[in-house]
Amino acid sequence: MSSAIVDIRVHPISVPLARPFWMSLEPYTAAAEIVVEIETEEGHVGIGEIHGRPQAEIVRILGHFRRLLVGEDAIDHASLYEKLFRTTFSRESARFAAAEGQPHFGAGAAPQMMAAIAGIDIALHDLKAKRAGLPLYRVLGGRRAAVRAYASGGYYGPEDEAAVEGLVEEMTGYWELGFTAVKLKVGGLPLEDDLARVRAVREALPDVDIMLDANSAYDVPTAVAAARAFEPFEIAWLEEPVAWFDPVFGLARLGATTSIPLASGERELHLFGCRDLIDHTPIRFMQFDCTRAGGVSEWLRVAAYAAAHGVLMAPHHDPQIHGHLVAAADNGYILEVFPNPVRDPVW
Repeated sequence: MSSAIVDIRVHPISVPLARPFWMSLEPYTAAAEIVVEIETEEGHVGIGEIHGRPQAEIVRILGHFRRLLVGEDAIDHASLYEKLFRTTFSRESARFAAAEGQPHFGAGAAPQMMAAIAGIDIALHDLKAKRAGLPLYRVLGGRRAAVRAYASGGYYGPEDEAAVEGLVEEMTGYWELGFTAVKLKVGGLPLEDDLARVRAVREALPDVDIMLDANSAYDVPTAVAAARAFEPFEIAWLEEPVAWFDPVFGLARLGATTSIPLASGERELHLFGCRDLIDHTPIRFMQFDCTRAGGVSEWLRVAAYAAAHGVLMAPHHDPQIHGHLVAAADNGYILEVFPNPVRDPVW
């Protein structure tokens, strides 16, 4: 039987949450993802997952990709990745323009295109594993059947309040489930309020690793002040501390002033953005998310470059996919999981 692609099916899913979960700059109000199915002539179906927005734009792009992929051999995932990636910087990209108006000014859809590529590539790797009759981590050469995970949560309250009592209860609950590492949000309230939250968790959990996620909330001077204030609490890492407009050299300036290890990379779209973080900052943990951009193929490239520079892989989100990649990578370190079903009813 042939492994030619005969159909690509796309399923956008969005589940409203029972309450808002505030990050530093915006609330999380829906659990949303796009599921991609790729069917081959031999009857195998590979499944991919995408996180990105707006969903309608990603779905539209997947419709264009379907035209490029049906009839192609699913085994050739490397060449198919290259074929799709080249649509981002060729005349083919004109088909994907996301806005009307003057060319060069906001018409690009690179984040949505890289998200669409991610879903296709993950599904193709799933097909590869199914044809081999093995879990993906084994197909990729991995031997570890288990990897470490941390419980991600610690959002602000539904009205964006500090909610210290509820925070401590939540974090303690994760510890009682067996997690030895937890993550909570900072950057959304005045520093003194965030310090109260971090202090309360540290006092409740003296032997647990605590990660802090700022969701790119700080300019560099504010990030420096915050990191210095958090240092006494023995923080395992400070994640995405610097605002979107200075993600590389701003992070480097921060890294020169703090002893807290730095984590970043979940917003990057490709190896080249991750390369810049690795080359120009003292980043210790790379959080590239294969469901947001590039899929398994790009994640493995990032992991290889990170390994050559002593950087550990700690991917953002979706442990059901990233677990295979962390298990397969020599520098795979830890997985992010969301044990709160109210926050993540889909997973």
